[in-house]
Amino acid sequence: MGFPSPAMDYIEDRPCLNRLFVHHPAATSFIELGGLNYVVDAALNPCDGDTLCYEMFGELAIGKMMGGCIITPDGESIEGEALEDVIVMGKVILTITPLYDWGRPTI
Repeated sequence: MGFPSPAMDYIEDRPCLNRLFVHHPAATSFIELGGLNYVVDAALNPCDGDTLCYEMFGELAIGKMMGGCIITPDGESIEGEALEDVIVMGKVILTITPLYDWGRPTI
């Protein structure tokens, strides 16, 4: 027995990335593309200015939605009838950029 520790009031839970970033687990996917990792939520409705993950002719790509069209990273615009060939996978909610190279030699 004894008294409870006053430090118990300051204990915090460990951060959980799922709790912080994944609000729709059944509709969220993890996509690796071009050396970056994207967390994509298919349950969110895309709006102007949002970054989207989309598929066109069997190829996955990332683009920005602007004024009813999709702007590719190259600056090209997908609009009009070309949008019929696009399947929107979802809204990109998180981009994960690896900074540490696990393959590098240690000293």
